[in-house]
Amino acid sequence: MPHNPRCFLVIPSVCWGLLMTLSGSIAYGQGMAMPKSGSPQAAGPCPQGQHLDLMKMCVPNAAPPSTPVMFRVNQFMAYSSTSGPRGQSRATGPGHWSLMLDKDVSTRQHLNVAVMGSLEQWSVGDKGTPQLFQTENLDSMHPHDRLMALEFRDAVALTPGGTKKLTLLFAPRGEAAVGPVPFMHRESAEGNPDAPLGHTQQDGFHDASTVIGLGYHVGRTAAEVTAFSGQSISWPFPMHVPDSYSVRVNQSISNHIGVGASVLSALLPEDGIASHSRFISAWLTTSHVIGGHTVKSSSIWGQVRDGEQRTLNSFLEEVVCQTGKNKAYGRAETLQATSGQLEIVLAGGASEVRWGRAYTAGYERTLVAMGGLTLYGGGSYTKNLIPAVFQPAYGSGTRGVKASIRINWAVPQMQKMASK
Repeated sequence: MPHNPRCFLVIPSVCWGLLMTLSGSIAYGQGMAMPKSGSPQAAGPCPQGQHLDLMKMCVPNAAPPSTPVMFRVNQFMAYSSTSGPRGQSRATGPGHWSLMLDKDVSTRQHLNVAVMGSLEQWSVGDKGTPQLFQTENLDSMHPHDRLMALEFRDAVALTPGGTKKLTLLFAPRGEAAVGPVPFMHRESAEGNPDAPLGHTQQDGFHDASTVIGLGYHVGRTAAEVTAFSGQSISWPFPMHVPDSYSVRVNQSISNHIGVGASVLSALLPEDGIASHSRFISAWLTTSHVIGGHTVKSSSIWGQVRDGEQRTLNSFLEEVVCQTGKNKAYGRAETLQATSGQLEIVLAGGASEVRWGRAYTAGYERTLVAMGGLTLYGGGSYTKNLIPAVFQPAYGSGTRGVKASIRINWAVPQMQKMASK
């Protein structure tokens, strides 16, 4: 392992960003559709659909922004198999659904209401989706709650044309202003059913409790401040006194390149005792149409300093390239994990922090497309590089394979149903 693991991801990030910046003479597709509320979407074209304001993503064949109500399902059924002493094999169903109201109240006021939920409590279960070196649920990704978000956003234009906007947010449960667009909505992660191994450090506060926020959007810049509760979420929507705070800034450099950063101080329960943790993250996103190929990428760094004053870093590179019905995606990660997080008992009770890596290559193909319903089929292969001190628990040649089908169903016009 190199002496400076950061170079593993920072160098490709810089090179890719410079390449995309210098490629301005290439003929691009449709430019970015800026959301009416919230932070600006990561730069990029959406040649076959529209950006959803709250979900911050492109939906094929979506209705224009004037459509008041939209329902969407993005559901995987996947068979995952991981190797080694901690390997697991099982079928799970990660995914989510969302119901959104997106309406102009007046010429200068726009209302967004979103409900987002998941079937993962039943389709994934307590064991989670197998994923080696995932610290969220010990070598598997935990199931999300049945209702992950209930958000109300009211955006008021301060100038004609909306070049300056003020957005008020209230969410009994919803996204705190932390990190980039969460992985399940991120365009560069399209087709990949797995959460990043660094999910906690990078974008892990998309379903926080009792979120109150204020956003200011001017030109290509958006700044947000949120206060929320760090208490564990539970059913249905218990309200708490906000005890955690975050600030996030997004900057669109062009219609195809965006950068952002956030900082968070959170009061989180740890072994029954609440302690303060600090989270810092930064990201670079790109989206281009080059020679008929749509290419989207994200470079993300996340860092957490927990109540024990340990500092843990994670770096991620992910990219998806789509040509017609074919989509190839990749993800490269390097992150620090502790022996305690991985429940590894070392000699003498020592606690170790080590860097681990994972490389994923995947493919997805559109099988059926009818109106708002699309069926995909695909699979992926992941190679894990486990630090030597953790290999007695994991083994030395660990890997993961996955086969999946995905249903993406968007119902853009539900005015008649909503009026009943």
